[in-house]
Amino acid sequence: MILFSPKEIKDIEELVKEREGSVEEIEVIKLNETPNISQFLVFIKTSEVPHYHAEHDLTFTVLKGKGELYLEGEKKKLKEGDWAFIPKGAVHFYRNTSELSVLLAIFSPSYDGKDSVRVEL
Repeated sequence: MILFSPKEIKDIEELVKEREGSVEEIEVIKLNETPNISQFLVFIKTSEVPHYHAEHDLTFTVLKGKGELYLEGEKKKLKEGDWAFIPKGAVHFYRNTSELSVLLAIFSPSYDGKDSVRVEL
């Protein structure tokens, strides 16, 4: 999979190969950013904590692996090729159920990592 942007071309498969053996829990790589949108590769070996984003919508695609998305109290099983939309304010987390899950996450507006509010379930 190739990701094109005005500044560069990134081979997603190469990025995954470079990182997959060294991920311990969760690792995030920023791919692109404009004021309106940001794209990240998210490597998940374990599980995210329950949280929500007060100011950001999130769409993600499972590029590798499989897992479970917990979204507003419902659990959905996801596999490679599946995608999900998470509107701002929706409590969610992803739990990996394979060796490693790799997600392509797209936030709108652009995400700086500060808008993640943890919650207790």
